[in-house]
Amino acid sequence: MKKSRFKKTLSLLQNIGVDERLDNMTIKKVHLANNLSFMCMGAATILFLFSATYNIPLEAKLFLGCIGPVLLTIPTLNYFRKYRIAQLTFCLLALVIIFSMCVTLGRSFHFQYVLLPYLGLPFVMFEDEIGLKKIGLSLLGILLFVYLDWHFCHFVPLIIIPEGTPGGNRFLTDILIFGIVFLLFFFFINENKSYIRKLQKKQDQLVDKNYELEHFTYICSHNLSEPLRTTSSFLEFVKREIKDSNKKLDIYFNYIRDEVEKMDKMIISLLAYSKLSRTYEFEYINLNTTLSSIKVELKESIAAQNVVIDHDTLPEIIAIPSLIKKLFKHLISNSIKYHRENIIPKISITCKEKPHYWEFCIKDNGIGIRDDNQQKIFNMFTRLHLDTEYDGIGVGLTFCKKIIEMHEGKIWIDSKLDKGSEFYFTIKNSTIPKGLELLKIV
Repeated sequence: MKKSRFKKTLSLLQNIGVDERLDNMTIKKVHLANNLSFMCMGAATILFLFSATYNIPLEAKLFLGCIGPVLLTIPTLNYFRKYRIAQLTFCLLALVIIFSMCVTLGRSFHFQYVLLPYLGLPFVMFEDEIGLKKIGLSLLGILLFVYLDWHFCHFVPLIIIPEGTPGGNRFLTDILIFGIVFLLFFFFINENKSYIRKLQKKQDQLVDKNYELEHFTYICSHNLSEPLRTTSSFLEFVKREIKDSNKKLDIYFNYIRDEVEKMDKMIISLLAYSKLSRTYEFEYINLNTTLSSIKVELKESIAAQNVVIDHDTLPEIIAIPSLIKKLFKHLISNSIKYHRENIIPKISITCKEKPHYWEFCIKDNGIGIRDDNQQKIFNMFTRLHLDTEYDGIGVGLTFCKKIIEMHEGKIWIDSKLDKGSEFYFTIKNSTIPKGLELLKIV
């Protein structure tokens, strides 16, 4: 029972300021700040009690007695949800307290060596931030360590411990410093393990949810096709049974037939999209050959609109041949479809090699897209035009985005209305995406 209460107390202190809505990274940092604060308060309390036992100057006792209340500001800030301020305050307070103890008590108490584990503290507290904050705080710790080595050689401690004081106090200090260093590493490793376990659990849950969603999408789209075909067939039967010709009924029947066909296309597209996450065969692809094949398949559209296609010499990449071909074909087809009247469609395909990926750009001189619609076009079944203007059901770019994500890349657009569009996408240039096997390389 006592052990259970002790654990509950520790958990309560550790979770001061923790909110269920916080992400795992923030919870990890709050735990670290609280744990280290209470650990340092405990060490300061032990030193204070020890100093009260022996003939140690009053100034030293007061100094040790003030450390605990000062460190209480960290859990207090966490309690009021000031997490970033608490992390920065803890790093700065740690430097101030270590420096003060070293200057006050001198080299013989070895407090300067606590700076060594401190160097990693800013990198843990601010690991998700890009900037000079964590580097600056660590460099400050190094400079302080170097300065203290010089300080001890040129200045005497502010408080001289009487020679008659038992030497055990220094031994106790060494034990405390060793304990602080050990606990620092223990808390770092323990919180990292806990954080990794939470991430792994979240990842496993996400994998399960994705599998359930893909399975649900597959089942729904597969099962919906059959009643839709039945509806379409019986609609034809009803139309044949009506002996008298009726223009109004013919309009209604045609409208229903068109909507059924549209829905059938949507279901087929949804079914095809659900199959995209399955394992595919990665191969070396010569994109120049792929592009030539696409031109042959689109030769009627190209000839009808007098399309001009220019492209760089494209590289060989490791990718899924069928999906990469579908990606390029759809983007080129879109550029042809959404051309401006009385203007010859011109399509330019370029490629740049980056350190870890290829960056492709397919540029056209078509109708373009308004700024507020440029993020919408990658959503499933999103259309910006009426069926009477341009045919389609709004799934092509969603497929393109999924294909790019399967190759660990990203896709975006830069477009101006009535001036054309530039579709950019990236593909990793040397590695196989995690979770997808390279079954054969030709």
